[in-house]
Amino acid sequence: MNLIVAPILAILIGLFVRSKFQAVLLYLVIEALFFTYQTLSVLMSWMGGEGGFGGATEQGAFGPAPDGFPLEYSASELSAYGLVNLTIILVGTGLILLICWLRGRSRVKKHSVQVA
Repeated sequence: MNLIVAPILAILIGLFVRSKFQAVLLYLVIEALFFTYQTLSVLMSWMGGEGGFGGATEQGAFGPAPDGFPLEYSASELSAYGLVNLTIILVGTGLILLICWLRGRSRVKKHSVQVA
């Protein structure tokens, strides 16, 4: 879900919000909500025996579905989940900054053409 929403969100925010700071801040706030929802969805699916991320019923994203507490999970897969989502957030932030830079560059070209 985050992989699909983040680039679309970054492009729209980059196009419509003028300030780089406000654009990045808005993106990070919305992304925090999506990330929280996605993480909770994956965790609840895994704990419910539905496999979590990937949908495999026998072996979920973090190992077999838990049958009691404390929860047992694969720390390496948990770290990978965090790194993938961090990469998605960084790419989205980069997209916003790139779009803001291109928009500013286009504005300078239009202004210099009108002056000459």
